[in-house]
Amino acid sequence: MGIATILIGFIPETSTVWLAPTLLVIPRVAQGLAVGGQWGGAILLATEYAPAHRRGFYGSFPQLDIPLGLILGNGVFLIMTAVTSPEAFMAWG
Repeated sequence: MGIATILIGFIPETSTVWLAPTLLVIPRVAQGLAVGGQWGGAILLATEYAPAHRRGFYGSFPQLDIPLGLILGNGVFLIMTAVTSPEAFMAWG
């Protein structure tokens, strides 16, 4: 996951290399495969080490990661667009 994320940072702009969108697909697929492995491991660890009567509750926490991440990311985006001008947002926001 980390290597694929780093490789995404090195992909040039489409004005430099016309193949850039295609080059982006390869590390994104690698990220998706890595997430699948990490997610299964997180569920396993959460339920394996939970008290016997609370395994379902503990197993629900890794399930919340993606929705919480999406909500937090969208919240930051909304705040940034509300407190900056469109020009400032496009420049650095």
